[in-house]
Amino acid sequence: MQEVENKTPAKLADVIVLTDNLITINKTQYKIVEDHDNGFNEERIEERYNDVLDKYDYIVGDWGYDQLRFKGFYEDERRDSTLDSRISHLEDYLLEYCNFGCAYFVLEKVKKAPLKNRRKVNHKFHTRSTQNKHGNNNKNVNKNTNHSHKRKTTTKHRVKKTSAKKTFKIRKIGEKNK
Repeated sequence: MQEVENKTPAKLADVIVLTDNLITINKTQYKIVEDHDNGFNEERIEERYNDVLDKYDYIVGDWGYDQLRFKGFYEDERRDSTLDSRISHLEDYLLEYCNFGCAYFVLEKVKKAPLKNRRKVNHKFHTRSTQNKHGNNNKNVNKNTNHSHKRKTTTKHRVKKTSAKKTFKIRKIGEKNK
């Protein structure tokens, strides 16, 4: 006689429901922003969650054919993210990649990673005349250096060609040229 194995899926994450709209997944707090058609299921999240999703600011879980699928999104202010991975494109994702009318949920990370403060550089003020070839702004560049890499500019005068004005006659089908 064969033994029947009890197939219980292994837990990949620890999900704890704190309040109606606040949960923790592997000690990271998330706020349930939207729960469409009761798409949020604690047990199935524990079975399907992957640690790769920890880097995203938002996690969307959608149901299709009784399978839970995850997709991560970033804040719109994150410049290092692609356009389709920003949360403003959530509606496009739901319309294009999810089954019509499927149940889904949206989780927002409570403590998000800080945005990178990039110093904006105005490139139109950095010209070649104010920079030496190493990129340093130094106005006291030796003017006796060899500038053989610069193109010599020559002036060429273009002569405008005038040609006789051509006239065209529209002819009917079957009519011969005269």
